Amino acid sequence: MSSSIPEGWAEIKLGQIVKLQGGNSFKSSDFKEKGIPIVRISNIQNNIVDLSSAVYFEESKHFENFLISNGDILLAMSGATTGKIGRYRYPFKSYLNQRVGKFQIIKNSLIDSDFLNHLVHSNIFTKNTMIDAIGGAQPNISSTQVEGVFYSIPPLPEQKKIASILTSVDEVIENTQKQIDKLQDLKKATMNELLTKGISHTEFKDSELGRIPKSWSLKKLGDLSNIFFSNVDKKTDENETEVLLCNYMDVYSNRNIDKRIEFMQATAKKREIDKFKISKGDVLITKDSETPADIAIPSYVSEELHNVLCGYHLALIRPHRNNLSGKFLYYLFSFDKIQHRYYQLANGTTRFGLTAEIITDTPLPIPPLIEQKEIATIIISVDQKIEILEKKMQQTQSLKKSLMQDLLTGKVRVSVN
Repeated sequence: MSSSIPEGWAEIKLGQIVKLQGGNSFKSSDFKEKGIPIVRISNIQNNIVDLSSAVYFEESKHFENFLISNGDILLAMSGATTGKIGRYRYPFKSYLNQRVGKFQIIKNSLIDSDFLNHLVHSNIFTKNTMIDAIGGAQPNISSTQVEGVFYSIPPLPEQKKIASILTSVDEVIENTQKQIDKLQDLKKATMNELLTKGISHTEFKDSELGRIPKSWSLKKLGDLSNIFFSNVDKKTDENETEVLLCNYMDVYSNRNIDKRIEFMQATAKKREIDKFKISKGDVLITKDSETPADIAIPSYVSEELHNVLCGYHLALIRPHRNNLSGKFLYYLFSFDKIQHRYYQLANGTTRFGLTAEIITDTPLPIPPLIEQKEIATIIISVDQKIEILEKKMQQTQSLKKSLMQDLLTGKVRVSVN
């Protein structure tokens, strides 16, 4: 036994207290529209089992050994998601499919199910399972491999206390996510209302984009802004000036382009710097992608940046401030109806893209400037609430990660009453 094991803990092979049962190879030809759900690897998502896309099998006593009950912990045992964990939280039972494993506790006196759930969700377990994964491009793990790993296990009362602490943090994360989801739904409904009906309008007119307020106009983006299509990519040339590059993923992953982003280092010619340097109030959009759904994803430059250039695969849109609000334009590009229009206009075979002509000449519904700013202000207020909750979520997730490392290794001990 290792001397690094905390006092009172024991080094135990997982298979001595838990068995990993494999699923049954249900034939797809026998799937039904009703019956008992079958949990497949694809149903293990975001640490839970999601049956929204489940297939079904008729109930049969022959498969009772493969039933899953509320609280069972499942493991993806092959494919790109090998090692992924999900806990089954349904009041009814389901069947366990092949290549999905179910943890079965065989010694309740030595392991608590909630503690086990946190253990198998930890980096400790992930490292052990992925080290043993085999098959290269198609990794997979066996029950024998999972059961053969030794873990430091605290006494049962300490397990329960550790599990209680981590579960309470999980509840904060879950409740915060529910609040974020509600605000996201509110934001979507608010955008749908404001970007189609505006504020307090009673008269409307038909347009090629549907009914819009009578005082609004359909205008080409090229008439309301300067648009630049960057050819600056990651490169280093000692004869060029060092710059920072805002690239595709910076725009794809962030609502705002600001100083928090770690921009890529590159070099550029003076004329490229003069042309493609981004400024506060600009809007950047993705102009090509491998899938149409990733076309015209926007991001707003929310503060002045030093020597940051718009990168390749992006379009830089600089609104004419006297008739177009950059923040309004950002929300317009974020609107499902407008994005769908660009999806339809994107062309290509293996890679889809928007031409300069499409971006410049496609008409958009434009209110008077004062209403643009009022609309943007309303949506910004919802965004700010979402951002506060997202920050809370990140902090809580960071706390949980730290707690798991400390509590599941015994680095920090808990008192048990």
